[in-house]
Amino acid sequence: MEQRNNLVLQGTETFSRGALDNVALESGALVLDSSAGRYLPYGSYTTPEFAMPPFCNLNVSWNASAPHNTMVEVRCRVYAGNSWTGWMSFGKWAPDYPRRSINAQSDDGMIFLMGDTVTVATPGGGTGIQLQVNLSTNDDKATPAVRLLAAAVRPLTWEKHSGHPLNRRLYLPEYCLSAHDPSFGREMDLPLVMAALMNRWGEDILPEEVAYAMEDNATSSTGNAAFAAAAAGCCGFPCWQAWMDLEDLRAQIHDDCSVAVRVERRVRGQRDPVGIWMGLRGFGHDDAVMADFVLLNDPTADSDGSVNCTMALADFLRYFTGRAIALRRKPRDIAADLPNRVRCDLARKEDGSYSFEQRGQPDPLPEDFSGWVAYTLHDGVAHATTAHRTFRRMERTPEGCILFPADQLAAGGRCSVYAVDQTGRMRVAEVRLPAPPKPAAPPALPQDHQSTVQPGP
Repeated sequence: MEQRNNLVLQGTETFSRGALDNVALESGALVLDSSAGRYLPYGSYTTPEFAMPPFCNLNVSWNASAPHNTMVEVRCRVYAGNSWTGWMSFGKWAPDYPRRSINAQSDDGMIFLMGDTVTVATPGGGTGIQLQVNLSTNDDKATPAVRLLAAAVRPLTWEKHSGHPLNRRLYLPEYCLSAHDPSFGREMDLPLVMAALMNRWGEDILPEEVAYAMEDNATSSTGNAAFAAAAAGCCGFPCWQAWMDLEDLRAQIHDDCSVAVRVERRVRGQRDPVGIWMGLRGFGHDDAVMADFVLLNDPTADSDGSVNCTMALADFLRYFTGRAIALRRKPRDIAADLPNRVRCDLARKEDGSYSFEQRGQPDPLPEDFSGWVAYTLHDGVAHATTAHRTFRRMERTPEGCILFPADQLAAGGRCSVYAVDQTGRMRVAEVRLPAPPKPAAPPALPQDHQSTVQPGP
């Protein structure tokens, strides 16, 4: 974790070692400086230069609160080949901003940033890093607040450690691809795992809320792990990317913290191995075969009930790429931007569609809505989290209303409706669909034709 090849910066003492330009420290976070009660429109914080073991890959993470009309941009530069590269941006970040990753490269083309990863092809690798975060606001009464910056490198010569054997199992909710929004395809695996990591601490976050809060609009996907860590940070959880060995993973489980791990393995329908994010929930030992095993949550499983799986430790070490995402328990004093939920009512229209309403006023889905709308039928089962329910997609009408499937309208019942937009903001409403009319009772037979029992003598 905060050793060898992983660097985590947080807290007033640590941040104060960097250069603050129109930026102040407040409650351990970086915020815009203020003058006469108004926040300055722009500020920048630059870390010291850090020496790292020679590396080929670099991943950067940040946790920040970014209210409406504020923005955070994190940049890095790399020391390799006896010189520093220019600053490379990981894209501008805010929960309600259309996030886009940026591809960049050094002048010689040997160091390049694609999505969430910097690759160093220079002989000898990179040996130093420096981070910079730019804060901005269009509202002089609001400021973003950066609570955490992290950098993780994959060493060229990685002396991996195994640590002490561990026998411990942690609870981690099971969520599978087939039960959730198919818009992002198999790359929905990371939001599913991130939701599970947060929900194990008592949250009730839908994977779709995570997915649309971390979507990379440059690729229309949810595979950007830097945006995933930032989305978890918006929910109040300290979260960062790391390159871990077995000793690091065991230390996380020992500290009661599940982690997301990236493995490369074959999946059904794929000829070549593909990268999959899984949740690591423990380690164990099988006395019968004298072998250690790893407990995982595989979101590509066929159903929620089969997400929990076991893998031999030797196989896991062969498939594990070293990439991981660590997530810690939410501090009680941290304000969170997400989840952002709005309680609504549903009003039935003459054409059979339903419209969202707030305080009796229509609140239709906007024309640019490109999120996810689904409902769940109340089945009388006490589910561990809302994400364990069975969801059915709904259609959006041109007028911003929603349509229930015809068979559900015919059956009736009490339903909860969820509409997650492209910022992760969710409308939530409950409605009781009219029950189908009961079939008419058959007419009674005439009295003359009714059979009677004559009393005995």
